[in-house]
Amino acid sequence: MLSKRMLVYPVLCAALCWSCMSCGPERSSMTDIQVLRMPYLQTALADSMTVLWRTDAGTESGVRFRKKGALAWSEAEGVVRATNTSLIENEVTLVKLEPGARYEYEIFTDEGQLLPETSLGFRAPVAAGYSVFSFFAVGDIGEAVEGGGTPDKLGEALSSYVDSLNFGLLLGDIVYPEGKSEDYDNNLFRYFREVFPYVPVFTILGNHDWHEPEANYIKEWKLPGNEHYYSFDYGNAHFIALDSKNGDFYDYERQVAWLEEDLSRVAGTENWKIVFLHHNGRSCTYKDAYENVVSLYPIFEKHGVHLVLNGHAHTYERLNPMNGQGEVVREGEQKGFTSITVGSGGKLRGVGTDPKAFTPDPDNCRYPGLVAAYAHDWAFLKLDISGESLRGTAITTHDLKVVDRFEIRK
Repeated sequence: MLSKRMLVYPVLCAALCWSCMSCGPERSSMTDIQVLRMPYLQTALADSMTVLWRTDAGTESGVRFRKKGALAWSEAEGVVRATNTSLIENEVTLVKLEPGARYEYEIFTDEGQLLPETSLGFRAPVAAGYSVFSFFAVGDIGEAVEGGGTPDKLGEALSSYVDSLNFGLLLGDIVYPEGKSEDYDNNLFRYFREVFPYVPVFTILGNHDWHEPEANYIKEWKLPGNEHYYSFDYGNAHFIALDSKNGDFYDYERQVAWLEEDLSRVAGTENWKIVFLHHNGRSCTYKDAYENVVSLYPIFEKHGVHLVLNGHAHTYERLNPMNGQGEVVREGEQKGFTSITVGSGGKLRGVGTDPKAFTPDPDNCRYPGLVAAYAHDWAFLKLDISGESLRGTAITTHDLKVVDRFEIRK
């Protein structure tokens, strides 16, 4: 249990307060320990949520949490560990959460409350089978501003939607140039201080994250399974994360066998089936079609995958539904799966510090009617599931302009 000293702090106000969310370290008024990385939420599964933050010191960690409007607080103790940088990681898992309820929480290291002037909160995972929830998807976000990226604009844009989002998907190339732990705070976390403490994210590896991932990427995130590829259920949807590495896939044969087994396990259910990975298959962007992604198309068709999300190309492109041969499904035929590139979270090809012209590869545009919509702009994708309907809205990060809308029905 948390110490008695931790029980005397007053109730925090419910309204969100960003006054202590500057770019520098945060120091509690009751302790000399500094917060060097704001809290971020992971493994939002079943009735649980994991809260992580990093400090300059500490040997004990804990979280107090309660459903909004409740009087009594619950308490959870966690673990404190050294990291592969100079920071100390605090990790606390909260359990027995009420499905879909909004919670507020407070973080403690060595019995001292950190960030006492900041209202922290999240929405618990919805119940199994629940059919109304929202999430975002975006990739290629980790180029720092000084390197020509726009993570500051993305973080600001997403902060406008935190109350309506249940979680997010980060589609690889999360930290440039080589996904090293030492670059995470400067290139990523400092820009999402108004998002990550409130909205949990699930991540996948991109080619820029593939620098000794066991010693870097996996040290930064707490994900299901082996953390390279994994699946999870959320409400009435089944999500599958794949590690496409440099386009050739991590442990390709074993990963594909796992994919088949995982999709077979949910066969016959009415769940949405959503795959997310970094590299694209067929496309009319400046990227080639990656053969190992295209090789999965028959599996997607066989098991009724509805949506495939990827990054890699620094642009936004939605394709018309395809079948297992990568052919556009014609009206009146089977539904097919929809593939969308959302690599528009940071830099754009041919804009700013990227001198290469944005010229779609003609070899990749030989498929009649492949592209349904595209927008060469900084953007993220907001997805809303409601029963048998999945609606998508592509929103620009610099002015919140809608550049694409679509609906998929089961």
